[in-house]
Amino acid sequence: MATATKLKNIKTNKKTIEKALRLMCTAKTMSEVYEANAKVTSKYVHATSRGHEAIQLALGMQLKPQDWVAPYYRDDSILLGIGLSPYEIMLQVFAKKDDPFSGGRTYYSHPSLNRDDMPKIPHQSSATGMQAIPTTGVAMGIQYKELTGLADDYDGENPVVVCSLGDASCTEGEVSEAFQMAALKQFPILYLVQDNEWDISASADEIRAQDITYYAQGFKGLEVVTIDGTDFDLAYQTVKDVIETMRKERRPFLIHAKVPLLNHHTSGVRMEWYRDDLEEAALRDPYPKLINLALEAGLSKKDVHKLEAEVKAHVDEDFDKALNAEEPDPDSI
Repeated sequence: MATATKLKNIKTNKKTIEKALRLMCTAKTMSEVYEANAKVTSKYVHATSRGHEAIQLALGMQLKPQDWVAPYYRDDSILLGIGLSPYEIMLQVFAKKDDPFSGGRTYYSHPSLNRDDMPKIPHQSSATGMQAIPTTGVAMGIQYKELTGLADDYDGENPVVVCSLGDASCTEGEVSEAFQMAALKQFPILYLVQDNEWDISASADEIRAQDITYYAQGFKGLEVVTIDGTDFDLAYQTVKDVIETMRKERRPFLIHAKVPLLNHHTSGVRMEWYRDDLEEAALRDPYPKLINLALEAGLSKKDVHKLEAEVKAHVDEDFDKALNAEEPDPDSI
């Protein structure tokens, strides 16, 4: 009887939940494989989405080819969500020739992409926060095309732009400038702020006077939603509602997702060097929460174990394949 009550409260369908579980297991396994092979992967600076997976997948799984997204360096789950494979992402970890983003010339999870069947990813700087202005400029361009009759017809599914940010980057001036113009001109842009309360070895109370929800109140016309970013069902439905509104009403939103950081800041700034909240953070892990959601939605424990085994085999295979892939030509431009 309790299960039936819980089922009534689940808004996301079983098929979507199962897909999200597979992708979240993939992101988690990739992170674990990198750590287990640190002698190899530590040669290349990288970060992973551990702790952030639920909100990232909730977003990535709902974007369409006409949309634009600017992921930041912790957003490998967004990349999985829009359809990239572990192998393709790992090619960038190892700076390989066939890295689909830059041919091995930009570091991990700083992608750029122009595929017909996926959201477009503009090239961006590795400096945090600097994606805010150019991504807002993309939204400005979309608005201009719509106002001048130059936009393509997407049968009511008008494109949206997403700018993903870590909470610490929101203290930077570029972000303020972007918010100001988006609010003033009502651009169709979603700012996804993932708040894990950590900067580079500094806690939130050391670097900011308030979180983004208070700060964003100063930008009239920018609607702000705060959620538990570890709850996939909540995150998926929130993103769904926001994006559906944006496709119709063409105005900016900010989703403030509270999440834990369950891995190193980057491979070069390890959590055990400065963190004293690791046990507390682990209690908010979105992965066991999603497993419970999947069981409530009708998957069996046997289904989950099978899925995990399949993902582990796939990720291990892709890791070995990417590690041994062809190196870029140092003489090419």
